[in-house]
Amino acid sequence: MNTQNKPKSLQDIIKQRQQSNFVGREDQINRFSQNLALPLEDNRHCFLFNVCGQGGVGKTTLLRQFRKIADEAKMISAYIDETEKTIPEVMGRIAEELEQQGYRLTQFSDRYKVYCQKCQELETDPDAPQGFSAFVGKTMVKTGVRLARRVPVGGAVFDFVDGDALANQAGEWASYVAKKITNKDEVHLVKQPEEVLTPLFLQDISKIADKIPVLLFFDTSERTGEFLDNWLREILEGRHGEVSLNILITIASRQELDKNDWASYEGSIIRLHLEPFTEEEAQQYLTRKGITDKHIIEVILNLSGNLPLLIEMLADAHPNDPNQLIEPSSSAVKSFLRWIDDPKRRQVVLDAAIPRCLNRDIIAQLRTEEEADELFTWLKETSFVNEHSNGWVYHDVVKTQMLCHKRLSSPQGWAEIHNKLAKYYDNLRNDLQLEEDNKQRDPSWQSYTLNVLYHKLCQSPQRNLLVALKEFLALLKNQPIFAQEYAKTMLQAGKDGDSAEVKYWGKQLANGLKAYEEKRYEDAIYNRALVYLAVNQPDKARTVLVPAIKLSTEHCKKNAKDWRNAFNLALYYLAAKYTQQADHFYRYILSNGASSESIGEAIQDLNDFLTVLPDHKEATSILHLLQFSLTKSCNFQPTLQKTQESQQQTANQFPLS
Repeated sequence: MNTQNKPKSLQDIIKQRQQSNFVGREDQINRFSQNLALPLEDNRHCFLFNVCGQGGVGKTTLLRQFRKIADEAKMISAYIDETEKTIPEVMGRIAEELEQQGYRLTQFSDRYKVYCQKCQELETDPDAPQGFSAFVGKTMVKTGVRLARRVPVGGAVFDFVDGDALANQAGEWASYVAKKITNKDEVHLVKQPEEVLTPLFLQDISKIADKIPVLLFFDTSERTGEFLDNWLREILEGRHGEVSLNILITIASRQELDKNDWASYEGSIIRLHLEPFTEEEAQQYLTRKGITDKHIIEVILNLSGNLPLLIEMLADAHPNDPNQLIEPSSSAVKSFLRWIDDPKRRQVVLDAAIPRCLNRDIIAQLRTEEEADELFTWLKETSFVNEHSNGWVYHDVVKTQMLCHKRLSSPQGWAEIHNKLAKYYDNLRNDLQLEEDNKQRDPSWQSYTLNVLYHKLCQSPQRNLLVALKEFLALLKNQPIFAQEYAKTMLQAGKDGDSAEVKYWGKQLANGLKAYEEKRYEDAIYNRALVYLAVNQPDKARTVLVPAIKLSTEHCKKNAKDWRNAFNLALYYLAAKYTQQADHFYRYILSNGASSESIGEAIQDLNDFLTVLPDHKEATSILHLLQFSLTKSCNFQPTLQKTQESQQQTANQFPLS
């Protein structure tokens, strides 16, 4: 199919205008173009580009320009961002884009069509188990089993999460699939889509690449890397079959690809680090936008820090009269708002930064039903609002500044909007009318719950934090996968609401789950116990700590000089309210020559403990003991070193015969 014969859409016009305003990045463009021109057998040819740089620096814009270069060179390409949430969806999107350019992935597309049909049939079946749609296309069953692992302790086992509930859920899903689909190949396709579809995908795309170069662009890797990076490395390793040399992959991310994870391919990667525009590039861009007044250019550059996204945002809203400019010391957002003439638009662009995602209904909540359509249409046309799988979202750079401005300029307005949105999502959640036993497994219920959590914590962190922690503990037992999203949402609420306490707990919860994933069981258990202590449930904290104490005790018996483990055991005793044992153990460790480094780490652990329980007298007393011991040790070390040096000098002067 020749897409050039199709009538142009709005998106085509927008992309054309964006490309016409492209400036700078000559080095990156040249390296990309030169690589395309090299023979595949040339040792200088690379098959992987990594574009990295801070948010708003122009990574997506550069990828668009790379695609334009590929189009002009009669190559075909596909673009992927965070819209796709699973590996099958990613392959499906690539196949769709390549087919639009006249190249069909026949085997894959036929099998993928069957996969989608079967999934739709299963999801829409009234007999489908609750939460089944969240399982489809993902490795949720495997993840659930992994999270439900049991912690081995001296022949006994202790559940970290409710393994029986997860096993039952996984078994229920598997039984349901086997019952509804009689064809064994199709059962395997639905349960293991990556393993079935990836080889077909690679066979088809390699056949195409033998005829014409194929370029694959993966944007926003900071959001998709968690599930995409490993899959891409598996492809490069040949796990799913051979890959044509004529395929070029470009990955854009805020941080560069991890050099340890990608070490095997370092010789074939070209890393492109993007910096903000130079002053010359910024002026060139503004000139192309029709802005030539030196005063306006100077103010825009000062406000934007030469960051391309902010330059574009300010250029779109700049006043024609230089006298309307505000002082250069203002922020980019303040200037942008000041330059919007329509008061309704000025208000909605600020308020609409508060929701986690946007749609027309959300705008109606923020304004009125009558204004919603017009204002939502205008918002979608701005340079910093992008379509997302769940609606529309602000670019992170702009959103952060908007939220800060709203929170500081109108604390009451900030709280009122969050309160309104929390009630809105709570009503949507209640309207689902789900049974109590099944609601936590429903994807819609989970989505609404995360939004309620976010807005309540932003509205009033002091009032809602303890409730959120208790809810997390309940989820950790029954829905550990959802608990991960819960922790991430808490952390985001802490950042956006500028609440140190909420941010702290979001990190703590996420770190605890990560510790379990990495098999650092004691850290994970202790982290969970801290949450119980924070919500004033010391008995549950003590119960949770039993396996950690046993694990650490067994390790002490094997290696009594592992001071880090010994201090951990003392800390577990303290958290479990075995105060005398804790005090005794701390003193025993200090009297047996614990290293200064291990004492310093123990002090940090106690400081963290006191962050949660600032009035804990025993912890404060032990902290002072450790600090005194560390000071004494540090003062002693230089004296000891001088004594040893003096003894060595004496030995040199009077050597033994």
